[in-house]
Amino acid sequence: MSPVSVIEKFLLKECAVRESDLSFDSCIVCASSFVWRITNLFPESYIVANGAAQLFPNLATVLYAVKELKVPLIAIVGSTDVPVESFVEMGSQSAEVEFKLLKKCYEENGELLLTMYESKDLFNSALMELNIDQQIDKLLSLSDFSSLIEKNQLAVCGLMFDELKIYGDIPGFYLTNLNGLKDPEEIRSSPILAKIPESVKKRKVKRIHLQF
Repeated sequence: MSPVSVIEKFLLKECAVRESDLSFDSCIVCASSFVWRITNLFPESYIVANGAAQLFPNLATVLYAVKELKVPLIAIVGSTDVPVESFVEMGSQSAEVEFKLLKKCYEENGELLLTMYESKDLFNSALMELNIDQQIDKLLSLSDFSSLIEKNQLAVCGLMFDELKIYGDIPGFYLTNLNGLKDPEEIRSSPILAKIPESVKKRKVKRIHLQF
């Protein structure tokens, strides 16, 4: 499709005006390739999207959602179908900035994960989990966020959207990290999740990579 065809689509698209102000219940950081799914499923969310669900290139935007929009949850959402290595291998200077944490995660864990997971999809999912873990750990080191978490005014979680049915039999979301907790048993026991039925937690709190 030519650029002019896309411009024409913008100019001719019929748009509905939002009838009232929308309050946001979360700030979701996700990969651009599946943001349309997130938008359809969670229209009340303030969505930040980029190539590989990287929070820190958009940290000021996330802080805006927390400080100004008063969202109680930051969710970093990875996907089993996002080709993490493609972003790691990008050689441009801008990629060094945008995917800095992802590249660091790959350098520290990639060789080990390759020996543990023969399946490319399992390797990719484990790497995405660890990438989310590192982002959450770094976020927790920042007082703007950690102070609110300590007061139970904010929570941060890592989720995997399982498009390839690696975690379960049907596509869905799986909780892999909660406020820095990575052990599924510890996550399930968190007071934050007390109202969620045990059957749901047992089925949906899950990780591929269990070595912390």
